[in-house]
Amino acid sequence: MKIFNDSIRLQTTGKTEDVNISDLVEAIILESKIKEGMVHVFTGHTTASIHLNNADPGLAEDFHDFLNDLIPNKPSYRHNKGDYGRNADAHFKSLMVGNDVAVPISRGKLALGQWQAVYFSEFDGPRNRLISIKIMGIVVR
Repeated sequence: MKIFNDSIRLQTTGKTEDVNISDLVEAIILESKIKEGMVHVFTGHTTASIHLNNADPGLAEDFHDFLNDLIPNKPSYRHNKGDYGRNADAHFKSLMVGNDVAVPISRGKLALGQWQAVYFSEFDGPRNRLISIKIMGIVVR
């Protein structure tokens, strides 16, 4: 079994946004030469998320609208009153959505569903973000 590590750097441009990173992840899979295995996509940021979703820009906007309705940024949150910032809602959104996905690799490509894509969600931008990629599997010659 081979293990390959790499990362993706993103500069987000909005307060909130979704970035389809599927092509970036597939480029790293190609570089790894791993044909069968798993890729783990992770962000260590506490105001951002990694998730799978339908590759539809309108749905990404709906997703953020839904999260904003579900988790408004209340001034009463203790985090918003303290020395740590005014972004409690971004932390809660990250907790709800999650920080990682594991996706099978088949024939050297992401084995996603027909409409699926790997997304990075920004909840407190714009920021410079790091996404860690770990690929485990076999090289088939």
